[in-house]
Amino acid sequence: MDKERVARSFLRGKETYDQHAKVQQKVGRILIEMLGNYPKMRFDRVLEIGCCTGVMTELFLREHPAGTLYLNDLVPEFYEIVCKRFADMTDTRFEPLFGDVEMLDLPSNLDLVLSSSTLQWLVDLPGFFKKIINALNRQGYLAFTIFGPGTLSEFRELTGVGLQYIPLGQVLDLLQKDFVLEFVDTEKHQLFFLSPREVLRHLQATGVGGVGNFRWTSSKLQRFESDYNRRFGSAAGVPVTYVTSYVIASRR
Repeated sequence: MDKERVARSFLRGKETYDQHAKVQQKVGRILIEMLGNYPKMRFDRVLEIGCCTGVMTELFLREHPAGTLYLNDLVPEFYEIVCKRFADMTDTRFEPLFGDVEMLDLPSNLDLVLSSSTLQWLVDLPGFFKKIINALNRQGYLAFTIFGPGTLSEFRELTGVGLQYIPLGQVLDLLQKDFVLEFVDTEKHQLFFLSPREVLRHLQATGVGGVGNFRWTSSKLQRFESDYNRRFGSAAGVPVTYVTSYVIASRR
């Protein structure tokens, strides 16, 4: 994983992310709604990992006002955008924690660690879960969504470029050492576009195309468009597939 490349890709999409990241916003909203099913969950000290432009942060705070909210993202430039989004909010204390979450020291005694559409970018997921268990208090929760195998499968099939998504079963095996699984579910989402070029624009606008070093030429682009239409085209258009798992877990 070249995290510098990933950061540059998301930074390029910072002005277009909110408009185009439809699936990311949908699954984040569903995750936040699920938190209401756990009345024992507290929100005095919360860490959000992968806050990006703050879209999900805003949805979260509408439903679950937090005392202190630590905001993390790989891209430090997002902090300015988030600050503008919450300039008038005084009920929550915001603490920036920007940078590679796998390398940072996390705050302690957290009630909740929240993350959506981010953990698939991590290099050492077992090490990350260990960090989280050490950061949570005894009644703490971890709630996240993660993209899994099948995500962006059309693009990967045609270019050979894409993340090695971790199967959900492996993720759950890692969690069960230190967490009680409270809720697990998986959904498949598809967006449809008029053309393969719109697919590429979507990937660029959301930053999710920042994996690998695929060099486009005129002939490669023409073949990509032809193959995408031929293999995946339908009456609804050409699809982009996302496979998302929802996990809510409490500390053992």
